[in-house]
Order: sequence, then C-alpha cells, then structure tokens
Amino acid sequence: MFAVGAIVLLFSMVKVGAYLQDGYKNRKTYAEIRNVYYEPVRVQQLSSLPKPSEPIAQPQPSTAPLEKKFNVRFTDLVKRNEDIVGWITIEGTRIDYPVTQGEDNEFYLEHDVNKEENVAGSIFMDYRNNVGGFNRNFIIYGHDMKNKTMFADLVGYESRWNFENKATIEFDTIYGTGKWIIFSAYTTDSSFDYIKTDFASDEEYGAFLNEVKEKSLHHSDVEVSSKDTILTLSTCSSAFENARFVVHAKLIDQNGD
Repeated sequence: MFAVGAIVLLFSMVKVGAYLQDGYKNRKTYAEIRNVYYEPVRVQQLSSLPKPSEPIAQPQPSTAPLEKKFNVRFTDLVKRNEDIVGWITIEGTRIDYPVTQGEDNEFYLEHDVNKEENVAGSIFMDYRNNVGGFNRNFIIYGHDMKNKTMFADLVGYESRWNFENKATIEFDTIYGTGKWIIFSAYTTDSSFDYIKTDFASDEEYGAFLNEVKEKSLHHSDVEVSSKDTILTLSTCSSAFENARFVVHAKLIDQNGD
C-alpha cells in the first residue's frame, strides 16, 4: 500500500509540474506575441507626432467605398502561424489574445498559438465561421485556466458590475476591426446549441437571439434583431458537469470586412 501511495503521489507531482510548466510557457509565449502585435501601433504613434514647426494636419473625409483588404497589423503574426485570423481584447480583463482557427474545433484545445502542445491551448474561432465572409454568429472558444489566463476572466461576467462596466469587446480580424457590446451572459450545458452558425431564415435567427437574451443572468437594454451580427464567447464552467459559461455581444462598429 505504501508503494502504491508513493506511485500515486509521484504521478500527481509529475502532472502538477507539467501543468505549471505549461502555464509558464503559455504566459511567456503570449507576452512575446503581444509585443509583435502592438509594436507597429507604438511605432506609428511615435512617427505620427507632429514636429514643433509643423501644422497639425486635419483628416479629410473619404467617400471611397470600403474594400476587403488584409489588415497589415497581422502581417508578422500570420507569418508565424497562418491559422491566426484575429485578435480579441476586453478592456479591464486579462483577455488580450490572438485568435486562431483550425480545420476542426479540437486541435487548438491543446495547442498554443505556435501550434505546440500546451494544456492551455489557444483562443480559437469555430472552424465553421468564415472570417472574410458572411457570418451571423462568430464563435470563439477558450479554456477557463486556474492561473487566470485565456478565458478565465469570462466567468467574471456572472457579476452584474462586470456585465455593465466591462461591456465592450474589441475583436479585430485579418480583414478589419470591430467593436462589440455585450448583451447576454449565462451558464448553460452543452445540450443548448448556442454555437449555431447556420439559420434557415431571419425568423429562426431572431428566435435564437431572443432565447440567448432571455437566458442572460442580467438585464440588458441592448436591442438585437435578425439584421445584427453577434459574437459568442464560450468557456468551461465548474458550476456543474458539462457546464459552459457563455457571453454574447452585438457588433456596433466595424471598419473593413
């Protein structure tokens, strides 16, 4: 019995050690990739500062129609991983990550943004979404990690204060930028099809929107209709077996496709 206990203890220590190692590697990886993503913005901000002798140029309105084109902020990111399709940030939280998209919804559950095995996985988009095409429901997944990384802060929307004061999501893609406002947050199980991407009609989509809004833990004055595009964020929850915590947001501002 002593030998069995020692083996179990050793196995547990190895598992914990591996988890901590993955956590350290994960934080290092994403800290480095944030520098890659945000550095062009810092450089642009510095280079755009007017010289003392120069008048400040006023921006001129453009009447040219928007065309689908690549978002240059992602140039270096897609060179390191062609599966990177966007970047998600929620101000006031630790959610600030690249978004990948695989050929299925399995690979990035256990692989990081560099395609290396890691228990924390990646923040990733549903493989059925088309980042450059028509979507009614963009779906993004992430783990609820105990070290408070990835989508751990999503569960914080159980709090009404967070729901009201951290309601804006920035989700930029390789084709443009987007701002979204949260209108629903709730706990559910996997039997509820909140990750639906195809709707037979406007009426079916409208009924879906009404259902997810009614499920919300908190009331929202944000109105949604079948004309809207929504963003669905999903993570695991410890509330009960197979529980999921879900946040829905409506697109309110977009530049590009």
